[in-house]
Amino acid sequence: MEELGRALPGSEGFVDAEQNTKNTNNHNEFCLNCGTKLQDTFCHHCGQKDIPKRQTLGELWTNFISSFWSYEGKFFLTTRFLITKPGFLAIEYNAGKRESYYHPARMYVFISFVFFLFFSMSSNLDDVVEKDAKVQLDKDDVAELKEDHPKLNIDSLLKINLGDSSKKWSVPQNLLDSINKLDKKKKSNVGFSLTDSKYKTVEQYDSAQNALPENKRDNWIERKFVLRNFELMKQYEDKDFGKEFGQAFLDNFSKVLFFLLPVFALLLKLLYIRRDYFYSEHLVFSIYYYNFFYLAGTLQILAGHLDHITIFDWAGSIIGFWILLYLLFAMKRMYGQSWGKTILKFMIFGFLFTICIGIGFGISAVFLLFAI
Repeated sequence: MEELGRALPGSEGFVDAEQNTKNTNNHNEFCLNCGTKLQDTFCHHCGQKDIPKRQTLGELWTNFISSFWSYEGKFFLTTRFLITKPGFLAIEYNAGKRESYYHPARMYVFISFVFFLFFSMSSNLDDVVEKDAKVQLDKDDVAELKEDHPKLNIDSLLKINLGDSSKKWSVPQNLLDSINKLDKKKKSNVGFSLTDSKYKTVEQYDSAQNALPENKRDNWIERKFVLRNFELMKQYEDKDFGKEFGQAFLDNFSKVLFFLLPVFALLLKLLYIRRDYFYSEHLVFSIYYYNFFYLAGTLQILAGHLDHITIFDWAGSIIGFWILLYLLFAMKRMYGQSWGKTILKFMIFGFLFTICIGIGFGISAVFLLFAI
């Protein structure tokens, strides 16, 4: 949380305001921060501005107002270029022009936090909407419910009369969910298994394994999965494993993307290995793309919940399309190659990074299976 606090634009703006407010008077002989003798308005050792040790209400208010304009002038300028000029900010940063723009790493912390906050809130909102939703049932659907739940009086629970002339009934989704929970024999994890093992207990499995020649027995990894399968089947006997695992997987989503960031930069380094770029410069480019991805993703989530408004009907699709094309235009501007080479490398990069994403999420899934 400390890093997040440092990344918040408001706090950055306040610091910038203290450093950028005009001051023609020398207030101190020595720097209040590091104690170095001052030679100018700014300390040549630590960079802090020569400001009064104690600020009046007027000075504090001036700094507060200045902090807003500093935040607006740096953060929003960076955001505007991030959206409208793919690759531009990475070029500026690598060229040494860094003070005019918000730092990419701090922007990453802030925007990714906002994205995953909205992502989490969106998931919870979807659950609420699903519970409040209505489902249309016809006679065949009701008959199927009766077959699945023979011990329950479905007509009474649904408050319907099959003798009615109506062909369909509108039933709340949460009522159907409750019916599934009422029938104790209908469990959400029927058939749940990590392996194709036919054994019901650890004892049966061990007995069968011991009866086999040593070279025919399961290896260490296979045995680990089988034993973990028994543990999970017992742990989630009366619980929804899929829902709990899915939530844990989503919670781990941000970590997977973060660890894939250096891989993103490494692939660019390999694709442009003949060009005179340090790995760190590819990494800066990658961070800026991640920043755009999180920013656009946040806007896409918002657009998805406003799709009932006509102007937002296609907004989510347009943003998703721009997220994909953005990288192509950014690579063209950053590396300056022809469109033919850029498109080819863009396709190769997309293929390789998709494989890396699959591997990353696969490792994450295996880790979660042994952690939950």
